Amino acid sequence: MGWMALSPRKLKGSVSAQPSKSAAHRALCCAALADGVSTLTDIALSDDVRATLAGIQSLGLAEARADGNRIMVRGGLTPPGGQRSVDCNESGSTLRFLLPMALISGEGARFTGRGRLMQRPMDVYRDVFSKSGVTWSAGGKAIAVSGRLRPGDYAMPGNVSSQFLTGLLLALPVLHGDSNICLTSPLESRGYVGMTREMQARFGVRSAFSGDSALNIPGGQRYEPARVRIEGDFSHAAFFLVAGALGGDVTVTGLPEMTRQGDGAIAGILREMGAHVEEGPSGVRARGGSLQGVEIDASQIPDLVPVLCAAACAAEGETRIVNAARLRFKESDRLSAAAGELGALGADIREGADGLVIRGTGTLRGGACSSRGDHRMAMALAVASCICEEEVVIDGWECVRKSASAFWDEFRKLGGSAVERNVGEQAEAEHLR
Repeated sequence: MGWMALSPRKLKGSVSAQPSKSAAHRALCCAALADGVSTLTDIALSDDVRATLAGIQSLGLAEARADGNRIMVRGGLTPPGGQRSVDCNESGSTLRFLLPMALISGEGARFTGRGRLMQRPMDVYRDVFSKSGVTWSAGGKAIAVSGRLRPGDYAMPGNVSSQFLTGLLLALPVLHGDSNICLTSPLESRGYVGMTREMQARFGVRSAFSGDSALNIPGGQRYEPARVRIEGDFSHAAFFLVAGALGGDVTVTGLPEMTRQGDGAIAGILREMGAHVEEGPSGVRARGGSLQGVEIDASQIPDLVPVLCAAACAAEGETRIVNAARLRFKESDRLSAAAGELGALGADIREGADGLVIRGTGTLRGGACSSRGDHRMAMALAVASCICEEEVVIDGWECVRKSASAFWDEFRKLGGSAVERNVGEQAEAEHLR
């Protein structure tokens, strides 16, 4: 990992939304289960998406060919006998979506990962599968499962990660019998479950909510090949929209006017804080305003928290971020990372058990900070540089490739100054800590 030096500048201009990583994961999984050739267009091959693309092929479910921003997937293949091995890199979606899919054939698979991935919670699957005859073995940096996924009733909490629900939701429809997923606690990140069901519908697969706590999944369904254009990503656009709200003027084009993406809430949150936000067919535009502290419920928008912390630093008064405990189990402990790294830049930010309290100071001092290997922290710190008085130096800037390989180019296109430090300059930057 290296260093990136950013001189404080306001970002202005227009940038195209990158394709939704969340939609891409789901489209690849549905295409892998469809019997025939599906075409996915406007897809960006971030490290996470590459992991899912490689994973469906490693499981023997599909063959795929990438041509620029288009991927052709021939799915519905019969996996060869024997346990398969899947490298999930650092992608939680890859691990949690593909694990139930590996149990459809009864062969199972061995999943490996890097970074903090294998430390992230997997107890939900272990507990539900142990009651259905699946053998589960976890140790070190690998999880191995074997046995056949069975239709039936599955009880799981809704407040850990919606990825567990999505993983089962992808696999259960192709089984011979009907299934039900019963939630034992309120569902968080409901928008992501909506994205899954919407993508499945495009491939001809249906499910239905029964009240707020149960999903009914008819068995015996078939995924049909489809042509899918991946929509623009609000999770990524949020970084540039916040930069616009911090005294700049940024328009993100190519975002859907209607979306299931929970992070589409970014426009409303910034507007509530006092930013000037305009939404229309040509994109979403955010301009600086007199920002005020607000209370933000993170239960449905966990990925927005790092960059909203940057916005809160520029707001007058107190911002409280609540219901965010599961951010401790992301690529970094994002509550600790936000408090520690923004604090290193001069923020008045206090970490709680399930949230953060930020007392806005309008500006930050600047200095040296670390991404902690977390793509969303790296991008949030870059946005925070817009309100700093001095240079910001970010250690581990390369991790943005996990979700947004073009981020630094986009940042510079909008007028940001981001310069890689050479080895000799690293030691000089260290003393800023």
